[in-house]
Amino acid sequence: MFQRHSRNRRAGALLVAVLAAGAASVGPTAAADSTTIPFSDGFESGSTTAWPRKGIDGTGTVDVVAAPGAHAGKAARFTMPDQGNSYRTEIATSRLPYGSYRYAFSNYLPQDWISYGAQTIVSQWHGGEGTSPAVLLAVRADRWMMIVHWKVGPEPLNEITYDLGPVRLGHWNQWSFDITWSTATTPGSITARLDGAQVGSHQGTNSYSQDTAAPHRDTVPYHKIGLYRPNWKAEKGHVSGGTPPVVVYYDDISITPVSPASGRTTAAPSPAAPAPTASPTPVTAAPSTRPSASGPAHESPATQTSAPATATGPAGPGSTSGPADDIPAEPDTDTDNDAHPLAETGPSGRTPLVLAAGSALLVAGLLLIHRIRARSATRSTRRRARR
Repeated sequence: MFQRHSRNRRAGALLVAVLAAGAASVGPTAAADSTTIPFSDGFESGSTTAWPRKGIDGTGTVDVVAAPGAHAGKAARFTMPDQGNSYRTEIATSRLPYGSYRYAFSNYLPQDWISYGAQTIVSQWHGGEGTSPAVLLAVRADRWMMIVHWKVGPEPLNEITYDLGPVRLGHWNQWSFDITWSTATTPGSITARLDGAQVGSHQGTNSYSQDTAAPHRDTVPYHKIGLYRPNWKAEKGHVSGGTPPVVVYYDDISITPVSPASGRTTAAPSPAAPAPTASPTPVTAAPSTRPSASGPAHESPATQTSAPATATGPAGPGSTSGPADDIPAEPDTDTDNDAHPLAETGPSGRTPLVLAAGSALLVAGLLLIHRIRARSATRSTRRRARR
């Protein structure tokens, strides 16, 4: 009798351990998978530790300094030298569940910023490895550009560009992007505001949630800030141009949930949707009187225009469908983060494996329960037979 009781106690202890391990493998993941909302960072801590990931290609730097331009407190400074091997200096949040969010931030381009005829991406919302950024904010020559990418099923990648207006140097730009991320059942929308005034609006699909071939489509894109110049990659023929380093400052970043925008379209664009009937406005860079560090000659800001409209989806005043540059932003592999790798931060990476392991442990626990009960029933039957 004592031996049976001891065996039952040991089996019970083993069961508790198995169930606890299964719960532990699943439980903590939810807290680590996503950026805490609301998210806020003004860099007054003197570091960028609130940002779980960093991507630097080449010898760029990210540091926290006294904010320039009569702006109080501290700010993050992103510096990228023109040495022939530096093209990305960024930090990024983790992911969020699908929904509607306001992404607010301030950025500052110094007075000695040198006009560049191709894209300098300063903020992007990225869906993960193998995808182009769903939404990005870029400087091209002397204009702010918002570019939106999306993909539905097997259709080709769609792209649309919005001209958000002229760049002001030596000025703290107060940005807010109200984004309702699109899904198969939720129409998407983007409203961009600069210094309190609306400067751009996109209605329709704005993510990869309906692209069955895209990785990481189960959460909305994560937010990156900093500097990224695709044309400065060495494999694209860029060599050191001897120009001063590119510098941008960021401060007062926040992410807060908001109500879905009113006046959205009632359905996301479909692959069969006709192209806009109105001719899109070409995005032509304004001439600059400042020194130019343009890329190849075919990207001259004085002559470059966007390709004709070929993508399906919404277009409006100041927008155009088609590539923004002859050499556009490329899909990001996200293998260069020296903080948490992509596969360890998003539900699309590690979470399925963790859930599978946890489920296996829970199943093992249930099988153990069944086995204990079966043995107890067999013993009871034998005892009754001996009486």
